[in-house]
Amino acid sequence: MPDIFNYLEYRDFLKDAYEERRQLHAYFSYRFIGNKVGMDSSYLTRLFQKKLHLGDDLVERMATVFGLTDEKLEYFQNLVSFNKARSDVQARVFHEQLMRLRGVGYRLVREDQEEFFSNWIHVALRSLLDYLPFDGDYESLGAQLSPSVSGEEAKNAVFVLERLGMIRRTAKGFEVLDNHLHSGEDWRAEAIKGFQKTTMELASRSLDVIPPALRDVSTMTMNIDADTLDDMKVMVKEFQENLAKLVESSPRSDRVYHLNIQLFPLSRLPEEPS
Repeated sequence: MPDIFNYLEYRDFLKDAYEERRQLHAYFSYRFIGNKVGMDSSYLTRLFQKKLHLGDDLVERMATVFGLTDEKLEYFQNLVSFNKARSDVQARVFHEQLMRLRGVGYRLVREDQEEFFSNWIHVALRSLLDYLPFDGDYESLGAQLSPSVSGEEAKNAVFVLERLGMIRRTAKGFEVLDNHLHSGEDWRAEAIKGFQKTTMELASRSLDVIPPALRDVSTMTMNIDADTLDDMKVMVKEFQENLAKLVESSPRSDRVYHLNIQLFPLSRLPEEPS
């Protein structure tokens, strides 16, 4: 059966799980599921087409049909709630639960740590110090970044990270606290906007100074509707989370990379005034 922890849309999981089970067992039909859960086949068809959601009273019954127990059951329950969330606040609550169950372990950056995003050097050095032994030579540390920074800039950034409680000194250099950080989506709008602008400038610089074999910069232009945009945002989040799991399982690190994903309109939106 498909791994439910790879999904951020429960109806995609149910459809994929159904198709796989149907290939193995001819009796596993829409009617079979309907009899077990208490719905007609037309309801299941519209569910798979994402035209409606599971009723709250049907969630555990559906999970039972597909053999979901323990953490998989909890993940499925939170996944349904995440997809049915009526507000961004509700969605974030259930999203955090999904990440906890996935084992990614995100921690939101606190409001009093906003300074972390005020300079790209803070973010880059925090990742660099996670694997690079540090002997106190700030000039050498700054030279490890691309573009390189001065020893004074590197020293100031390290002090900021210490003061914010994001790293701590050890006998071999520094220990990075909380592997996965997430900016959140509320108070930091301006701080994050500035940080993202800087990283886009760094991405633009890479086109001129980084060999193609060491970077991947690509673009797509497409025609979509509002529903497709929502689906694409979910897919981007799922991609980011899968990357986080991949990075977590990496045997050792020897470089710092930054990934930008940009999705924005190039035409006037239908609801925009002329």
